[in-house]
Amino acid sequence: MIGRHDHVVSVRYSTDRQDEVSIETQIELGKTFVEKQGWKLVETYSDAAVSGTSFMLRPGIQQLLARVKEERIDVVLCVTVDRLSRDIEHSHKILKDLRYRDVDLWTVHAGTPVTDMEMSFRAMLSHELVGQIRYRTREGMKTAARRGKATTRLSYGYRLGQQRDANGDRILGLREIDPAQAEIVRWIFEQYANGVSPAAIAASLNARRIPAPQENYWRDDTIRGDGKRQTGILHNELYVGRIVWNKQNYRKNPETERRTARLNDKSEWVVTEVPSLRIISDELWARVKERQLTTLENFSRTKTNRLNRTHRPSYLLSGMLECAECGGSYAIMAKERYGCSNHKNKLPIDGLGGSCCSNQKTILRKNLEDRVLSCLPAAFFGMGVFETTSPDRHAATSQRP
Repeated sequence: MIGRHDHVVSVRYSTDRQDEVSIETQIELGKTFVEKQGWKLVETYSDAAVSGTSFMLRPGIQQLLARVKEERIDVVLCVTVDRLSRDIEHSHKILKDLRYRDVDLWTVHAGTPVTDMEMSFRAMLSHELVGQIRYRTREGMKTAARRGKATTRLSYGYRLGQQRDANGDRILGLREIDPAQAEIVRWIFEQYANGVSPAAIAASLNARRIPAPQENYWRDDTIRGDGKRQTGILHNELYVGRIVWNKQNYRKNPETERRTARLNDKSEWVVTEVPSLRIISDELWARVKERQLTTLENFSRTKTNRLNRTHRPSYLLSGMLECAECGGSYAIMAKERYGCSNHKNKLPIDGLGGSCCSNQKTILRKNLEDRVLSCLPAAFFGMGVFETTSPDRHAATSQRP
């Protein structure tokens, strides 16, 4: 296209089972193709370890489309169409956005611009391939679970098994008890069975500087988990030597593109007894289950403040505030007042040398919202939000019925 000579390359790899080499290979292929065509490469955009079925959660593709809107790009190049997206809807949306800006989409594989028909076929095949991979993966996990092998992340209290096959390779999916962590698991179950709250148990573990699973510190929900979805240490049946697979399934919310969990019917669960992984006795497990049931019944009889009856309401500034001292979230602490959640929960903060946040300041929600809202007009003017529209736009608008 005369007068425009800019081109960009888009690359992506899907999961943490791949690595940066995949992206480097795609970039090299793209650069070689650009040089061969005599084009000018102005930018490369990438999405590392992000599923090709996502769109809004991929910063690389969003930055690319933002650059295209500046109308200084001739061609968007990717190795194959599935590197751009593996979703039918998203693929066509991207192509439509590019076409609207008079930008061609090329692939190294075909060496020509992508047509509507090619996009339709390749997006459909790519979408179907994702479904087949998911099916085969789940069937493989089901077989592994029936053989007593773990198919999920390493649970607290266990470590990777070191058994080797005939070739000397470690057998995947095997677990063995970690003695030190197993003692902590037994202590947690005993404390809870004796009436100690999960919050008090977490505080005690943090005070003793016991390393927490997955996070920097212990939280009460790490211990109590979710009764409905059977998550958390107190609901983990592996501690009584029982692997339970397929308790829940995950679906991606099309609005947020985030995974949400749904509990499967018990008839779909795959349960395998593995006595060698038992940490908790049946008697202690039963005492914990009895207290959980009693707690649930007590809250169900209460007309107000039922346990997990509703989610905390969202406010104007929910999720947008952080503590100036520790960087933790500022959330509703008392009635209509914001405060530091780390200070309230007495959680140790790494940046403070392991001590808890000392920020005791709170502020009325109404006062804080009024301050923010009063600053918005000036901020919008500074950003040019209220700039005068062009005469052409006025002319186009005035012709509308």
